[in-house]
Amino acid sequence: MSGRINTFRSAVRDHIKALLPALRSCEIQFGRFDIDALDRFSVRAPAVRVAVLSGDSSQEAADRKSAVLKCAAFAITEGRDHEESAWTIAEAIFTGLSPAQMFGLIQLSGPSSVRITPIVTGDLKNRAVSIIAVEWSQTLRHLGEGIFNDEGHVVTELYINGEEQEPGDG
Repeated sequence: MSGRINTFRSAVRDHIKALLPALRSCEIQFGRFDIDALDRFSVRAPAVRVAVLSGDSSQEAADRKSAVLKCAAFAITEGRDHEESAWTIAEAIFTGLSPAQMFGLIQLSGPSSVRITPIVTGDLKNRAVSIIAVEWSQTLRHLGEGIFNDEGHVVTELYINGEEQEPGDG
């Protein structure tokens, strides 16, 4: 089991891949993407990185949890028309975040507080690059659903130093 947040991140990524088939790369990002991340990671532009930046807890009826997720899709471009390309990708993602967009999932609100924010444009190691963030909030309901067994333990694999751990190992 991967949990609802991981399922959500994958669904957003898959939606953007379908929306923008000419991207060379569209992947999930752990946290904010900026010029330092571009310097550390090899990214084949034009690209998009999808991230959940944070989640604020809210309680539902019947003792269930929800989270208001702060999300971002980072458009990364390089080359001659890098700024224009970044704005075009960001605009496509922005317009795809309609109030009814649920990425094929249930128990999810539509996007709200959608905004476009330029992050950086300039030269990095002799490459002209631009990064623009499309940010939004979306409430994901019923967190924890399907990830616990009857005893209340998480039913996912846990890896330590590359080795799968059995329950009770430690």
